[in-house]
Amino acid sequence: MNHKVITIDGPSGVGKGTIAIMIAEELGYNYLDSGSLYRSLALKLYEKNNNFDEVLKNLDYWISDIAIDFRYKDGQKAQIFVNNEDFTDKIRTEKVAILASNIAKDPIARDMLENYQRKYLSAPGLVADGRDMGTKVFSDANTKFYLTASIEKRAERRLNQLKDQGISANLPALIQKLLLRDKADTERLISPLIPAKDAIIIDTSDIDASEVFNRTINIIRDNLKNI
Repeated sequence: MNHKVITIDGPSGVGKGTIAIMIAEELGYNYLDSGSLYRSLALKLYEKNNNFDEVLKNLDYWISDIAIDFRYKDGQKAQIFVNNEDFTDKIRTEKVAILASNIAKDPIARDMLENYQRKYLSAPGLVADGRDMGTKVFSDANTKFYLTASIEKRAERRLNQLKDQGISANLPALIQKLLLRDKADTERLISPLIPAKDAIIIDTSDIDASEVFNRTINIIRDNLKNI
């Protein structure tokens, strides 16, 4: 690998995106949010051609003119731009989630999108967060992390996020939803959610983002000395 890569995998609600952005900003690296990438691609493809069967038959053609940028500042949540159009809020719907899952479960499409994701790898380096960054997409990454947390803490964090967005929700329902998502992610045949064999596992249940950041950045800096 010619460029430095840091991967951060884990289930929903463990703080992957927050920590990944903090690390990318600290090191001046590029950033890839693979979950948002799938959603953004799915929505843009649907806008271009809502016949997904046709799209999947010639996906390389349909994605050839799609450019997705992740823009962030001061550790804040990344904004997603597709061909310079702000998709940040547009992709956070159940409809888009379903569209993205239709693409993600297709093995040929997934292989093609892995190549698309690798295009984000450029100097001086990349921080990629998702569910199979360290196990599949960037399996030879320099440093790999796997974040985890209790289901209760993850649901609580998700509840607070929804409240901040003015969306009502209840904790038991969120716990059930996360459990179902975990089951789907860990049991799928294509790139299941598991820690990479060489990943450093950090439980974020009882520590805040600043402490997780301090732990990860110290490990990264030690590793970079040996590259």
